[in-house]
Amino acid sequence: MNLIYNGVRTRRLSCFPQCSGESIESVPEFFTNLIVSDLFHLPSEYVLMNPEIFSAVSAGNKECLEKLRSYGTPMACLKSSRGDSVLHLAATWGHLELVKSIVSECPCLLIQPNSMNQIPIHAAARAGHLAVVEALVASVTYLSARLCEEERKSLNLYDLKDRDGDTALHLALTGRNVEIAACLVNLNQRASFLANKDGISPLYLAVEAGNVSLVKAMLKTTNSNGLEGRKYNFNSQLEGKKFLVHVALKGKNTDVIDVILKEDSSIGDERDEEGMTCLSFGASIGFYKGVCNLLDRSTKSVYICNDDGSFPIHLAAKNGHIRIVKEILKRCPDSKHLLNKQGQNVLHIAANSGRYLLLFHFTNCGKTKHLAVEQDLDGNTPLHLATMKWRPRALPYLSRVSGSLYMRNNSGLTALDIAESNVKPNYIFRERVTLMVLVYCYAIREFRLQWTKKLTKPSEPLNCGKNKEYISALLLVAALVATVTFAAGFTIPGGFNNSAPNLGMATLANDPNLFYFLVFDTLAMQSAVVTIATLIWAQLGDPALAHRSLYVALPSLFFALFCMPCAFYFGVVITVGKVRGLVVVLSVISMIFFLVMLFVLGPHVILQIPGIPAFFGVFFLHFMWFVNDEDDHIYQTSVKVASGDRVGKSECL
Repeated sequence: MNLIYNGVRTRRLSCFPQCSGESIESVPEFFTNLIVSDLFHLPSEYVLMNPEIFSAVSAGNKECLEKLRSYGTPMACLKSSRGDSVLHLAATWGHLELVKSIVSECPCLLIQPNSMNQIPIHAAARAGHLAVVEALVASVTYLSARLCEEERKSLNLYDLKDRDGDTALHLALTGRNVEIAACLVNLNQRASFLANKDGISPLYLAVEAGNVSLVKAMLKTTNSNGLEGRKYNFNSQLEGKKFLVHVALKGKNTDVIDVILKEDSSIGDERDEEGMTCLSFGASIGFYKGVCNLLDRSTKSVYICNDDGSFPIHLAAKNGHIRIVKEILKRCPDSKHLLNKQGQNVLHIAANSGRYLLLFHFTNCGKTKHLAVEQDLDGNTPLHLATMKWRPRALPYLSRVSGSLYMRNNSGLTALDIAESNVKPNYIFRERVTLMVLVYCYAIREFRLQWTKKLTKPSEPLNCGKNKEYISALLLVAALVATVTFAAGFTIPGGFNNSAPNLGMATLANDPNLFYFLVFDTLAMQSAVVTIATLIWAQLGDPALAHRSLYVALPSLFFALFCMPCAFYFGVVITVGKVRGLVVVLSVISMIFFLVMLFVLGPHVILQIPGIPAFFGVFFLHFMWFVNDEDDHIYQTSVKVASGDRVGKSECL
């Protein structure tokens, strides 16, 4: 047998009858046949039950008991292939009457484990059958009341753990069966503090579920009087993971936090597996109410660092929780000067993570603006870090702080030096936008740089394979444009004259809209032909030639795609020009989609053209909103920091 007898006193439910001295008439009928002496008479050998009995018991057929009696093998000896007794099966499927009958005939099955070392009350609790659990509990209560003190201590089913270390209370809470859990807690509160092999206690699960009433019931420990006695009881009995406040914060339940800290305020000093304090954890997940709750109790934790050297305000800034940052600064204004192990302040953290809204708030506030020019242990300012991580949306806010653009780190590099030396020759959109924004920020502060500084640098394809596919795609688009515009040139809107003296001439030759139609159609076709001719050279396989060809092909194709919708618009206006309302609608629709096309295609083309003067940066700043510079799971930087080590690996997906 694998039963673990802990010798812990079994408690009795108030909802079940007091068994000592009660008359036989007041006892439930299925108790009357119980023979107490049979409780510990477990069989020495077991027989595998046949499929017919297994199916009948699982289905709860009333006739199955007769089959079991006539089977020839004692009911207690039967086990399934997984080691389940007939009582396990009946309890698992919730067959209450069958459970009562089996217990009445074979009480020893109450304590018989299966291959998982689970007894029937485990099976019923896991399956969520409250009535079955109550029947099993009533049976245990009835039997224990008729045992001597020594035997009663050995009948301890509520603390019994299965192979994974789970008690019946664990299994009930894992399945979110709150009523069953409440029933078991009332029976034995100590089970609430027992941890399984993963270090999880039922109290931990109740806190995780956010069930306030159940947590309160579990924390009614106490034979000790006074606060200190309760704290001692709680700390000494609780097994496994003790960072319950972290779990309550994760569940975003302030009521549970209040219950836990009222029982023992010192539990708020516990750190989780990553070495984070409660306040730091709440700040990292952005639970504003929970953070305020903890700050109302004490602001000392604002100045307590985590195991990695960071402080709560740093984690709030890292994850972009601006309300929490403001709340911490409101209560502890001096916390803005806190530094982590790298000597970085809150603005360094925000810049490193690309939290541009926080940077906007800090750089607009006179009391925190100076943080933008502070340097960490490597001499890097927040602007340096934002550049290293390619955070284009953070740069405009950091660069406007006086002197930040010209500060050098320990390696003697400004932010622009870092960007220009680390931008890759192949096309990485995020890097190109970052460099463009940074150059523009420099240029607007010195007029001469607006023409001498260039927004873009030469690029080259990622690799030959991708280059070939890319050029083929451009060729296909150019061919389609050329074909469509060529055909449109011979299907002029309004048709042709079929009589002298203008035989064969366009009917609407004097309409100015026809002039615009032909001009844009011709420009689109000729630009597409130029694109095709250029890309034919790119197909020769010479990387340098392909590189140069794209400098001509991309702007040419972009211009063709610009002219084609314009030609279409004027062609339609020719045919419906007298319907003013329709012309207005067509004009609005065409303008909207024309601007969308420019906004979508513009960054792709312009950022690959080298040598664009910084003066034109103002027209391209909206490109940076294409970049999700807060998502490091998609893109990781590869900029060399002051010490010469790389931050990570550059990758464009």
